[in-house]
Amino acid sequence: MLDDNRIRELRLIMLERTMLFNKLFERDVSQKISRARFEELEKLGKQQPTVILIIGMIGEIIPSYLGLCMNLDRSSLSRMIDSMETKGIVKRRTDPEDRRKVLVSLTEKGERYYEFLLGIMEEVHASIMDFLDEQDLREYEACLKTEVRIMKKIDSKLGGEE
Repeated sequence: MLDDNRIRELRLIMLERTMLFNKLFERDVSQKISRARFEELEKLGKQQPTVILIIGMIGEIIPSYLGLCMNLDRSSLSRMIDSMETKGIVKRRTDPEDRRKVLVSLTEKGERYYEFLLGIMEEVHASIMDFLDEQDLREYEACLKTEVRIMKKIDSKLGGEE
């Protein structure tokens, strides 16, 4: 069991990591998106590019899982999906294996947005990674893999309690 000081220290490190990531990466991505003149990309809501990237990576997703990934409640998520569907970026369909479920995927327009957003992210990521030498990159990659492995472990344990 962790003591209160260790828990506090871990929370502060996690907060600092999030703040630095947002400062170094998310800010540049957001600025590039806001300056983009790619169709109507500049008219996307603040969280919609992330939704496009998540759906693009996964392919099809149930809204409840997307809500978990985005930390959005059901009504906010529903409004966002409605808005993106109206813009022709996503489409809904009934899951053929379970007609109670709805699957959300990207349309052709959404796929173009996804490719464009990936390009922006890769550009920003490459410019940031240029500051690191090969050893830093190896250590950073190892840390990310460790973080993801641990988060998946925690997620599986939490999922088992439901």
